[in-house]
Amino acid sequence: MLFRHFILKSLILNILTLSSIVALLFIGACASHKKNFFSKTYHNTAARYNAFFIANEDIAEVEKAVDTNHKNNYNKILGVFHDIDSSTIDGVRAQLDDAIVKASLSIQRHENSNWVYPSYYLVGKARYYGGDFVNAIETFKYINKHSEEKDIRHMSLVALMRSFIDYNEHNNAVAVADYLRKENLSKENMLDFLLTKAYLFQIREDYDNMVRNLSQAVEIEPKKTPKARYYFILGQVYQHLGFEGEAYNNYKKCLKSNPEYELSFYAKLNLAQVTKLDQKVDLKKIRGYFNKLLKDDKNRDFVDRIYYEMANFEIKHNDPDLAVEYLKSSVAESVNNPRQKGYAYLKLGELNYDLYKDYKLAQAYYDSTVAVFPQDEERFEEIKERSEILTDFVQQLQTIQHQDSLLDLSEMNKAELQQLLDEVVAEQEQLEKQKKKDARKLARQTTSAGGGAMAGRSFANPFGIDENSPTEGDSWYFYNLTAVSTGRSQFLGKWGNRPLEDNWRISQKQSVSTFTQENEVNPQDTTTVVDTEIEEEPEAEDRAAALMETIPFSDEAKAESWKKIEDAYFKLGGIYNFQLNENENAIQTFEKLLARFPGSEHEPETLYLLYLIYKPSDLPKSESYKQKLVEMYPQSIYAKLAVNPNYREESNETAQRLQRLYKIAYDYYLQEDFSQAKLLVSRGLQQYPDNEFSDQLKILGILIDGKIEGQYKYQYELQEFIENNPDSRFLDYANSLLTASREFKTKEMQRKGAKYITYFDQPHFFVLVYPNLEGFSEIIPALIENFINEKLSGQNLKTGNLSFNEGYSIVLINKFQTMEQAMNFYDDFNKSDIKLPVDEKITFENFVITEDNFQIFYQTRKIEDYLKFFEEKYKSK
Repeated sequence: MLFRHFILKSLILNILTLSSIVALLFIGACASHKKNFFSKTYHNTAARYNAFFIANEDIAEVEKAVDTNHKNNYNKILGVFHDIDSSTIDGVRAQLDDAIVKASLSIQRHENSNWVYPSYYLVGKARYYGGDFVNAIETFKYINKHSEEKDIRHMSLVALMRSFIDYNEHNNAVAVADYLRKENLSKENMLDFLLTKAYLFQIREDYDNMVRNLSQAVEIEPKKTPKARYYFILGQVYQHLGFEGEAYNNYKKCLKSNPEYELSFYAKLNLAQVTKLDQKVDLKKIRGYFNKLLKDDKNRDFVDRIYYEMANFEIKHNDPDLAVEYLKSSVAESVNNPRQKGYAYLKLGELNYDLYKDYKLAQAYYDSTVAVFPQDEERFEEIKERSEILTDFVQQLQTIQHQDSLLDLSEMNKAELQQLLDEVVAEQEQLEKQKKKDARKLARQTTSAGGGAMAGRSFANPFGIDENSPTEGDSWYFYNLTAVSTGRSQFLGKWGNRPLEDNWRISQKQSVSTFTQENEVNPQDTTTVVDTEIEEEPEAEDRAAALMETIPFSDEAKAESWKKIEDAYFKLGGIYNFQLNENENAIQTFEKLLARFPGSEHEPETLYLLYLIYKPSDLPKSESYKQKLVEMYPQSIYAKLAVNPNYREESNETAQRLQRLYKIAYDYYLQEDFSQAKLLVSRGLQQYPDNEFSDQLKILGILIDGKIEGQYKYQYELQEFIENNPDSRFLDYANSLLTASREFKTKEMQRKGAKYITYFDQPHFFVLVYPNLEGFSEIIPALIENFINEKLSGQNLKTGNLSFNEGYSIVLINKFQTMEQAMNFYDDFNKSDIKLPVDEKITFENFVITEDNFQIFYQTRKIEDYLKFFEEKYKSK
């Protein structure tokens, strides 16, 4: 019984113990779950409303700065996204750094919260806006790889796609787009995805796909402000593509979306350009619409743009003259909008070049465009290059016109020419008087304190500042009279007291007279300005005489003018052909060059260029120029290129072979193995006589001959090279070698004294030395010629006249084959009755000399030394 009781008690105790353990385990499990629950909630709350919140606010502030500071350029299609300007980013660099720090804290301190990957996303965006594309890309890739949240992964992939686009890795961007296209995106992510694709296609100028994606995006965009912008962009694209009906519809939708005023204004302006017009009544209606916009006070800041669009409208409807007037008005109204002023100048330049053919004026407008255009404009470098091209272009045109005019004047009767010049001078003087009168009138206006819009304004007080207005304490520059005075002094020191007008900076512009600080006057004292003369003008007679001096009357002056015209035509044709890509104008210019200057030094290249220009469009004409080139200039490189288009490549291969041979030959030359060097040079020239590198090999051969055969052979071969290779690139080098050799030889002989050669079994010359007196260079050679013709006409002797030194010249008679023949002539001459000019101050010397000794004599130029040698070796025998 007791045992049974004991067993029962033990069983009950075991059951109670087990229940307690189970209960305790249950209570412990509940407590642990509650603790984890509260921990997750804490981290989510702390992450979201602390570090993540601050980082998100920083990014929002950066995006607001990008949107606020962006300036829309309505002259081109607006970007789907605003451009990120580096100066704007510099201004919010602190927010970007803070966003990365705060988002990183959220990740590190709350790593088990739901805001880890959103924080990574903010880090990626901060790096993207900061221009750190590499790390931004890595951050977005990390999110996509590790996050399990679909929406945050899709957000990161869209941001990754945009980072790839701006990093110019478009293929990677397309790969991301292909992946996202298959995903089920949220509405917000789908909108960002479509906009990013439209952005990619806009950059790639794939406007069809851009429109397709942007049209889908605008349908799901919930906000009116961006919706209006997207409709406007669609309108611009359709207008650019020529679909004016679709452009009209999208501009209408933009206006219905209640856009901000600036966008609304441009939508209305563009709407007028794409409105379908059927009758003249419609034209009048649109012009009236433009005038209504001009009169609206709210559009005061857009007047320059209205005039610009009015000009475009008139160009479109074939009234360019009216368009030009509107463009000039646009320029005048563009006070604080250099970009718009630049577009107006550019359009004026294009009209004057393409339509009016006023190239000088076109060049001036292009120059003005470059002067005012912001350098971040997409076409800035292109426009700058064209401006420089047109400057050269106009210079060539003016050269042709000016020299042709001068040549025409040179053919006029002198009396008629003088009368014409007097009329021109009188007209110039009249114009200058009128300019001075206008300048003084304008000077009085700008220095007076008259009423109207310019009341109280002049360069003495350019902003009409009241002397009693606030000064030092105010922050605005023009309230500070000290600062304004300093700025005014600096301005006057650099520019002078210039009138308040457009283009006041352009120094070459014909405008009113400028007055330096020394010429400043009291604004109330206008009489001083009227009586001031800038400088004394030359007399009319002096002006006419100066003009007369510019006219080419002599043959040399006319030849120089013709040469200038010839060169200008060639340069002009080259500008048309290579820089402006205007083949028809290039052809006309080149053919005019050939017609006016047959046999021109530019003829081979001109024929070749005409052959190339005609080749794609008129093969028979092209072949005719090729044939003419080959027949007239068979040895020119242009003929060789026309016959064999691969000539240059093949010539380069030959040149490489010659270069290798040259190197070996030159090494032998340095080692003084001249015979082996000569052998290699001769072999190279024999195998490849006609190559651009052959001249270099010829020069080396001459150097080798100089070492083997001496100075006379060296100088002779250099002289031969110079005469036979006038177009060689080594011509100057050969001339320098020849000059150096002659100078060295002369100095050497002068130092040592002349040592004449006693070898007489060789041809001789007869030499007569006479003083350089007026008329002698004609009289003396003529007397010698007469003597030879009368006494020795059958001996076929030739005479030459050479300058010897500053005091003397020589008559050279050659050749006598023997010393005896030469001395016989010497005796006959001195016994003859030839009547040379006689004067006690005039001396003549004559003698015979061998070919070798004449070279020595002519280099040393010492008459006395040779006369001693002559007396000893010739006359004493």
